[in-house]
Amino acid sequence: MWACPKCHSVTEASEGREPWSEDWRCQNCGAGIEYRDGVACLAPEMIDSLSGFDPQFFDILVKYEETSFWFVNRAALITALLARYFPHAAELLEIGCGTGSVLMAIRKAMPRVNLTGSELHPSGLIYARERLADGATLLQMDARDIIARSQFDVIGAFDVLEHIAEDEAVMRQMHVALKPSGGVIVSVPQHRWLWSPADDVAFHERRYPRGEMERKLEAAGFRILHSTSFNSLLLPLMIASRQMMILRERRGIKRDALSEFQMSGWLNRVLSSVLRIEVGLTKAGIHWPVGGSRVVVAQKA
Repeated sequence: MWACPKCHSVTEASEGREPWSEDWRCQNCGAGIEYRDGVACLAPEMIDSLSGFDPQFFDILVKYEETSFWFVNRAALITALLARYFPHAAELLEIGCGTGSVLMAIRKAMPRVNLTGSELHPSGLIYARERLADGATLLQMDARDIIARSQFDVIGAFDVLEHIAEDEAVMRQMHVALKPSGGVIVSVPQHRWLWSPADDVAFHERRYPRGEMERKLEAAGFRILHSTSFNSLLLPLMIASRQMMILRERRGIKRDALSEFQMSGWLNRVLSSVLRIEVGLTKAGIHWPVGGSRVVVAQKA
């Protein structure tokens, strides 16, 4: 079920994959849905904000997501966890889907899953629509106000919650939007001691100490099924890179948030091979104690 974006009363959605038609009106308050470039905008007042993320990054991200060692192997791990813990999922929502790269990977791995992607900034959804065609429902939405009730089997948030000050509120919203026994897959940057200029320019609110994400999910009503670090084998290289950023900033040299993805093809292939090994070992049951990221799977209790 979906709720009205204005008054939050539960409403009947139009038939088909889209939750609303362009002429939809709430029976309770009479509010309609604003559409921009064919995308339903549930929080139009937030579209032009820089809250948590600079939408100009989408133009750069889209160039790297399908080949970068980081994005490709993170997607491989996410789809493996989805298939293991929620093999019968029929409805999936990705919060902060950006340009749709993870949704593409999920569609390839589990083509029967009905996909919905939400993003605060419609500029990302334009790329997602080009990539996914009619393969997903795309919504402009504020993750702090997920106006769905018992709608989804799985909700994913992949390197999103660190951008949102009210991360615990988002987790509670995810809980409400899930069907009974539904679950979440969440990835976040890990370890406060890894904070660097890359976190500043990426509009990060935090990096998560080990255990913090699990505690917050449990407080929101979830039961932890799986938790592991990610980007563990490459952690020494990441530490060196971040320390170099700090030194360069002290010398007055600024770096952009995506500079770590700008590398030669051979180096990208080498790093991808290392992360591919890590993903394989994780699928085999290894739980990594430290790493640049944390990945947690949890079920609605």
